[in-house]
Amino acid sequence: MGAGAASHFQACRDHAATEEILRGCGVPFTALRNGFYAASATRFLDHALETGEILLPADGPVAWTTHADLAEATAAVLADEGRFEGPTPPLTASLALTFDDIAALASEVTGRRFTRSTAHEADFRDQLVAQGVPAHYADQFLGIFAAARAGEFATADPALAELLGREPVGMREVLGEALREAPGGHPSDG
Repeated sequence: MGAGAASHFQACRDHAATEEILRGCGVPFTALRNGFYAASATRFLDHALETGEILLPADGPVAWTTHADLAEATAAVLADEGRFEGPTPPLTASLALTFDDIAALASEVTGRRFTRSTAHEADFRDQLVAQGVPAHYADQFLGIFAAARAGEFATADPALAELLGREPVGMREVLGEALREAPGGHPSDG
């Protein structure tokens, strides 16, 4: 999702360019516009498991989507050849959430207090580079947050639920599983 030549996130610009090349080939194609992967959101919480603070650049709503739901939807699209011509609608979860929302959900799921703080982008970038992330990748990483602020990942489309024949897995379930398995997660029994 979010594919577009003017996207703030390089990967979305690349996806848009790929779709344009495919259109120019004259061959029927389907491009899956997957929602932003929910597993990414849980990786952003690694440091927060130790500190309770989710310290990231300013963000916007994202319709976080599981790999398992997207795999099931991909199988449905492949089994129904011709269902989509060109790009699919955004294949997303049913609700778009910010990291403020995720902090609240993580608190509910674990019984621990999680807070959301906003990091200055330059400081966040410097921290990534200090951890060994090449500077150009750190810049691309910041593009995720800029794209989210611009609403590029906010669409919660019903197409995925229709392909699955059920509601997609939500972030409460994703966080419950990820934080239960994480060292230091200490979830409550409820």
